[in-house]
Amino acid sequence: MHPSIEQLLKVQEVDSQAIFLRESMRLRPRELDDDRRNVARANAAVEALVAQAKTVKVESDERELDVKKCDAEIEKLNVALNQASSNQEYTILKEQIKRQEEIRSEAEEDVLEKLTQIDGIEADKKERTENLSIAEVSLRKKQAELDEMMEHIRGELSGLDARRADLIGDIDPEHLRTYDRVLKRHNNFAIARVDTQVCQGCYMSVTAQEVNLLMQGQLVQCKSCSRLFHLVG
Repeated sequence: MHPSIEQLLKVQEVDSQAIFLRESMRLRPRELDDDRRNVARANAAVEALVAQAKTVKVESDERELDVKKCDAEIEKLNVALNQASSNQEYTILKEQIKRQEEIRSEAEEDVLEKLTQIDGIEADKKERTENLSIAEVSLRKKQAELDEMMEHIRGELSGLDARRADLIGDIDPEHLRTYDRVLKRHNNFAIARVDTQVCQGCYMSVTAQEVNLLMQGQLVQCKSCSRLFHLVG
């Protein structure tokens, strides 16, 4: 076996662990996506209820103002009624008072309906707010666990980087560059086993001449995937 391959196999073992850990660091935060969406949905629901309550409150206030306007109009009509100078005028004023009372009654019913609606919205908002709080607590807990895990992974990666630095010191710089270039291309492994004249990296055939070169301890790359060969058996 070529001396560089022998040492690079040790480097590859370290790199494989580092690749796995870096992929974990990339993917782990996605595990919180559902929790973040749950919090966002719960928060949006609460905000929608707050906005709805404000709208209904404005509508209620407007109808209360209509009640007060009717009261003022009825009072004014009653004064005029007491001063009516003819039966016709008296009858007209009585009809106007009756109409204002009907309008007032409708407005008052609307106010009561709006207030009942607000009570329902507030009850729903309370429940939704509790759900939001639960979702936020759950997300914070998972985020803390994730942060701790990520810190642990960073520590492991730091150790692997130090170990790799020790391993590459005696490797031919050109061979190391070739290895790094192939590893960057495939992002999994740069040295492939040759088993029964087949590259175990891309599963393409390896010529007998290439096998002979490997047996002589030379450094050979796969013509298909560019991986460095490591002869088995």
